[in-house]
Amino acid sequence: MLIKEIIKIIEGRHKRIYDTFEKTCDGVIIGNADQECTGIAVTCCPTAEVISKAAKQNCNFILCHEPTFFDGWDSTEWLRGNCVYSAKKKLIEETNMTIYRIHDQLHSVRPDGIFYHVTRKLGWEKYAIKKPLEFMPGCCFELPETTVGEIAAHLAKVMHIDGMRIIGDPDMKVTRAGIIFHFSGNEMDRTNIQFIEENDMQVIIPGEVVDWTIGEYVQDAVSLGIKRALINPGHFNWEEPGMEGAAEWLADDLDHEVPVIFIQSGNQYKWLSY
Repeated sequence: MLIKEIIKIIEGRHKRIYDTFEKTCDGVIIGNADQECTGIAVTCCPTAEVISKAAKQNCNFILCHEPTFFDGWDSTEWLRGNCVYSAKKKLIEETNMTIYRIHDQLHSVRPDGIFYHVTRKLGWEKYAIKKPLEFMPGCCFELPETTVGEIAAHLAKVMHIDGMRIIGDPDMKVTRAGIIFHFSGNEMDRTNIQFIEENDMQVIIPGEVVDWTIGEYVQDAVSLGIKRALINPGHFNWEEPGMEGAAEWLADDLDHEVPVIFIQSGNQYKWLSY
């Protein structure tokens, strides 16, 4: 099967929404879609390490969610002469890799193609306050009593990462948690914080954190005796379950004609103790 035929199937799955985009970051980022596909590697972020791992497992097509070239639109004009860009581009060319980004398509379906799989990974579907699941700007869950630390440990375990950043008391007992959209330092942060207030979210698990909006809000809440805590797994770790789910539906859509594997792009940070 040609890579472009696989892309047609992917876009066909999301055709109703894909055709409405005036501008999208989705599409072939680099490579030759006219070649025969030897295998598909699905990942959140197509890092150099992921590209190398994909090539070693005989994949020449990467389906990813995040940018390849350090820019929201994968623009490369500004990277001329950049040594990291040049080395990564050379790696892609040497491995004969084609990279296709599927971002807007996944966030435009309902339920959201990323949020839903985060919920599923946590095993929290049955605890969702609203059914069917609603995710924009977030989803609230009524849990059996637990602690902030126990939720953080569970999150780290299911996401296969070795640590978790939190704001708040890890021993605080909680019953109400929320998965909420990214905080990016813009007006959406106001909507997100209002949503947290309206749903009295005791534990907040956002995709992205900005210290001076949600970080300060939670920090102040803790100091003022208001029951709030924040667990920050990191943007890529938070969205990775959605791409693991994409590997499942893509294999089914292709009737398993082409090998499809999931490669975790993994934690960007190492944890140091002093």
